[in-house]
Amino acid sequence: MKKTAKRLAGASEGHVLGERTFAAITAVEGISLNAASRKRLASMKKRKLTNDEQRSEVIRAYSEAKTR
Repeated sequence: MKKTAKRLAGASEGHVLGERTFAAITAVEGISLNAASRKRLASMKKRKLTNDEQRSEVIRAYSEAKTR
């Protein structure tokens, strides 16, 4: 029998890291953002996008980069 995970109603999908937490993890991993990524993140922060809107924008940016 296959087990399935049950979610509470209204529970979000996954966990969203805060800006400082993400910066700390990427520093440890030796990853740095390029100028375009820094600009995109600053723009999203200024526009106060929701987590879902931010996720969609990042996915769109990387999807467009793959088609070039």
